[in-house]
Amino acid sequence: MTKKPKDPVAVQHKRLPVALGGSRENHQKIVGEVHDTLQARSALERRRASEIAILEMELEQHRRLRDTRLMVAVRDFAAGYFSSGRFVIRPDVEQRHLKLARDLVGEDPTRQVKAEEKLQAAGTTLDELYARAYQTLAEGLSHHEKRIESLEKRRRDLLDDFDALRVIAPRMRQNG
Repeated sequence: MTKKPKDPVAVQHKRLPVALGGSRENHQKIVGEVHDTLQARSALERRRASEIAILEMELEQHRRLRDTRLMVAVRDFAAGYFSSGRFVIRPDVEQRHLKLARDLVGEDPTRQVKAEEKLQAAGTTLDELYARAYQTLAEGLSHHEKRIESLEKRRRDLLDDFDALRVIAPRMRQNG
């Protein structure tokens, strides 16, 4: 019979990272998923699992910030392209072009397809817009890219630490 794991021990050195579009519910979901996956048994394992959950939330936050910034640039380039046929960002774009650009990066698949068809008819592709937007933002996005890379490395290190704890825990209990 497997013992039900205890609730995660709260990490004391960090507050819940729920700013910038995250939510307490999302954080709790991530914590639950990490703990369900790792099935931490000891207090140290639960602590590592909580640290991994915090890293997962921070990773999600940096990805969301990076992606949102890129989508805004794609939208702005699309509005400029619909308006002028060039890859420019124009503050004075007509509302109909801005609506098309919003549809292009929006969440309604039907509107996305229609806007993409109009973009292709105007002489470019969504891939080219993304490429141009990314090229323009590459330096500004590098902070998030580097932070994501660093957090992913830290997560792998914590997972390795978690695995090591699993290996030594039975020996510690035997010798304890």
